[in-house]
Parts: sequence; structure tokens; C-alpha cells
Amino acid sequence: MILMSFAIVLIAALAFFQLTQLTSSLQAQTPPVLRLSNSNLTVAENVGTATLNVTVDTSPTEVITVSYATANGTAVSGSDYVQASGTITFGVNDTTPKQISIAIIDDTAAEGTQSFLLQIFNPVSATLGTPSVASINITDNDSGATATPQIFADAQEPNNSFGEAAETAADAADLCNLTFYPPGDQDYFRWWGKAGITYIVTTSNLDAGLDTVLDVYNTNQSLIATNDDVSAGIFRSEVRFTAGVDGYYYARVTNKTPIDPVNKRYCFGVESSVEPTSTPPPGFPAAADDCEFNSTIETACLFVAGETKSNLNFVPSLGSSQDTDIFKMWVKPGIYYTCETVIPAGSAADTNMIFWDSNGNPFNPWLGNDDKVPGGLDFGSEVSYLSTYTGWLFVVVGPVNVPPLDEAPLHEYSLTCLAVESTPTPTPSPTSSFTGGGTGGTFATATPQPTVAFPTPFPTPTPIDFSAFFTPTPAPPPVVQFQPLPTSTPSGGGTQSANINVTLYYDTNNNFLPELTEGIVNAAVSLYDNGTGELISFGHTNETGVVRFTGVNAAGAVRVVVPFLNYSQVVLSDNADILVRVAPQPLPIGIP
Repeated sequence: MILMSFAIVLIAALAFFQLTQLTSSLQAQTPPVLRLSNSNLTVAENVGTATLNVTVDTSPTEVITVSYATANGTAVSGSDYVQASGTITFGVNDTTPKQISIAIIDDTAAEGTQSFLLQIFNPVSATLGTPSVASINITDNDSGATATPQIFADAQEPNNSFGEAAETAADAADLCNLTFYPPGDQDYFRWWGKAGITYIVTTSNLDAGLDTVLDVYNTNQSLIATNDDVSAGIFRSEVRFTAGVDGYYYARVTNKTPIDPVNKRYCFGVESSVEPTSTPPPGFPAAADDCEFNSTIETACLFVAGETKSNLNFVPSLGSSQDTDIFKMWVKPGIYYTCETVIPAGSAADTNMIFWDSNGNPFNPWLGNDDKVPGGLDFGSEVSYLSTYTGWLFVVVGPVNVPPLDEAPLHEYSLTCLAVESTPTPTPSPTSSFTGGGTGGTFATATPQPTVAFPTPFPTPTPIDFSAFFTPTPAPPPVVQFQPLPTSTPSGGGTQSANINVTLYYDTNNNFLPELTEGIVNAAVSLYDNGTGELISFGHTNETGVVRFTGVNAAGAVRVVVPFLNYSQVVLSDNADILVRVAPQPLPIGIP
């Protein structure tokens, strides 16, 4: 019985020992926090010694140390105080505050209040809390001295990263007496946000010489908004946004000016509103051009060939952070369109232009241009296109480099689009005793055409990301439909009047688009009544590989034949635009 009791006591003791070890292990996972007892200490010049304490928040489970050192400010070691440095040690379970004593030199110079810094750093088996930097102010006791306290590091330091962000709350009192000491200091803050609430984050009460830049981050610490000045000449910052999810939101404040930050203070605050903001933030430019808003396919600004739109700029609207202008122009096949932007004197604009097809997709290859004259001699853009379809052509103009909001009105340009008919229209005449009412056709003789200065091959443009505005629909590739001839049917009682355009081109660059230099010249093209087999009209392609037949009358379908290419196609509609593409390969020496 005694033996059993002893065993039970032994088991209980072992369990208690293991529990104690586990508790000690868990406690050891959270290192103690070391901090200074004061962030701002003022002493008289004749005090003899300035003393601050280093405290620890929990009992150490092992020996912990932290280094300390003084640094000059307006007070200089050797003449105003005695430089001090060393290491503070806390033993196991030792929570007694440790003193750091710094000798103050009582001189006879009338020099006003001076300050220097004391900082703890490099903790071992511990972490640093707030404050870890203290400003020690020495008030002068000599005749003629004035007491002007100097302000260096603020009470929120260190808050130089997301992990060290100073805690605040929406609608709480603003955090003031904040500084950017030492030079290059950046201050992080965080607060708990709720989905659907609009927050107004601000800096305020800036001392002369400060110019804040405010960055706001979401719960994933990704940048969502930034602001430098709320308006021209007002150097404080303000950001408005509506929270999408619950969680901690962050702000970072930096100083844009390189001045000495001593005695330069500012305030930071967060306000909340249940109603999302519906107006642009203060200082948002109001000089948007007459075509705004035109940054989507659906809102593209209407444009016609021969028109010039002036006083355009890259001032965004609807509170967006950048502006891209989209214009739409109705085009027809066989017309050569050239659009260009002109940068007026005094404008800072640098445009980039891209053409999109009627589906809102880039052509393949891209049709676009950055600078008309390489080497920075002309920052305007110029793009040309020989149209092969009837429909909308979208002209997209954007800045090569997005200008700051306050500079956007200075980025002005004008847009002009010209149209040149690149193909003469032949006058068809009868070539047989056809009695179906058709006028027949003639040989398309080459007539003098206006000289057109065609641009050099287009450079690759700078891509512009419009995924935030719409999802583009896939553009069908240009395809020539080759159809077998149907069985001839007797002609009916009525006739149809058709307009037929035929383009023959040798696709040298293999882009499935006819270029002005790719036309197959002087190739014969014939039109037959598909029901009777009689010749209706014929002609020859001009210098761009195009022949047009207008007012073609036939009782039924019309068959288009190109003997040289052994090509035949039946036209069933009133109007047809036929593209006959010859893949890149060696051509015959001559055309019969």
C-alpha cells in the first residue's frame, strides 16, 4: 500500500515537472520587450547627470542584453555632455530597471537650449519596444540664454516598417508632434478598417519646410492610393478610399524635402464615413478635354476623316489616376487613312498611338507609333492604314509616361485623320451582246493619282493596358472564303444591281492584310451571270491590285473569275468586297 502511494506521488511530480517545462517553453517563445522610460527628457545645464531607465516588460527566462549610445544633435559631446555607450544586462527573472547616466557639462556660454539623442539597439534574446530613442534637452543657465527645446525623434518611433506600424484608430485624436528624424525617416501607421466604410487619411499641421507624401495600403499591404499635395501650394496630403474587407489598413508617410528635420513636426489622422466619397479628392484637376470621358470602347469619342480635334490632353476624369483617349472613325475599304497627333509649342505631351479593329482588338501585326521622328525630335505619333472593311476603326492615344495629376493639363495635343482614295474607279462598259440590262465593263486604265507620302514600317508601340475597362472580344482573322461553284440555275425574272470590289495581293509580309505595295497589277478579272454563263463585265487591277465594278445587273448570282490565279467565287449579295490573297512564294515572271 505504501509502495503504491509512493508511485502515485512520483507520477504526479513528473507530470507537474513536464507541465512546468512546457509552460516555460511557451513563455520563452515570446521574448521580453525592452524600452526606455522616457522619449523626451529636459534637464538643466547644471544638473550634473541626466538619467534614463531601461525597462523590461516580462521576467527574462535567460540573460538578455541591449546596447546603448549617445549621438550629437545641437548639443555636442565633449562641450555639452560626456559621450556614453555600453551594454545593459538583465539576468534570469530580473525585472529591475537599469539606469543609464550621462554627465552634463555646465559651461559658461550663453547658447540656449540644446539637445542630443540616446538610443538603445541590438537586443539579444529580446525585442525593442517604444520608445527606443530619447531626446535629451539641456536648458542653458547662462546669462542671455533662451530656452528653446529641440525636438528630434517622436514618441511613435520606431515605426519604420509594416511590422512596426504605430497603432491608431479611425476618428481617434490625431497623432501629433511627429517628426522625420533622423533624416530619411519614414513613419508607418495602421488602423482596423471595416468593409463598406470610407476612410479619409490625412497629414496636417505641417511645420514650415515639410512636404509629406502619403501612401495607403490594403490588408495585404498592397498599395491602393497615394497623394503628395491636396492642392497646388498646400503640402499636406489626403487619401480617400472605401474599404473592401475587414482588417488592418496601413499608411506610410515620408518627407519630400531634404531639409534638416529637427524641430519639424506634423500630425497624422484617420476619419471614417458611412457614405463613400462621390467627388474627386481635393486638388484633382478640372481641365479635362471636351471628349472626356472616352477611355473605353463604349465611350469612344466620335471622329470623322478630315476633322481635327484640338485642345486634347491627358487630364483624367471620374477620379481615375490616368487618362487614355479612345476615338472611333467610320472607315470603308480601299481608303488609305492616316492619323497623326501634333504637339503644340509649350506642351509636355509625348503621345503613343495604336489602331484597333472594329472588334476593339489590335491588328496583327500591331499598327502603332510612338514618335514620328526618332531621336526625340518630334514626340507626336503617326499611323496609316489601308482599310479592307466597312466599320469602326478605333484610334487609341495615350501618354508614353503617365504625367502627375497636377501636370496633366500641360500635356496637350491635337488629333487629325486624313483619308485618301487609293484606287481609281473604272467605268464598266459592255463587252458582249448581253441583254440582261447590265452596263458591262471596261479595262481599268491607270490614271494619275495623288502622290501619297507613305510612312516607313511601323515601330513596335508601347503597349497600353486597358484590362481595367473592358474585356476584348476575339477578332476573327482575315479569311478569304473559297466556295465551290453551285449548279447553274436558270435566270429568274428579276435582276439585281451589285457593287463588287476585288483586291488581289501578294502577302509579302504574311500579315493577311493588303498593303499598297503588295497589289498584283494588271490582272484580268471577269464577271459572269452564274445562271446563264454569259460574260457581264471585266476589268484589270490597278497599281494597288484593286478593280471595282459598280451597278452590275444580273438576273441571279454573279460569278467572279480571276483566270491568272485560277480563282472563282460566287457572289450572292448586292455588295461584295473580295480579298484574294497569294501566300508568299516565287511568282511567275510575267502576268499574261
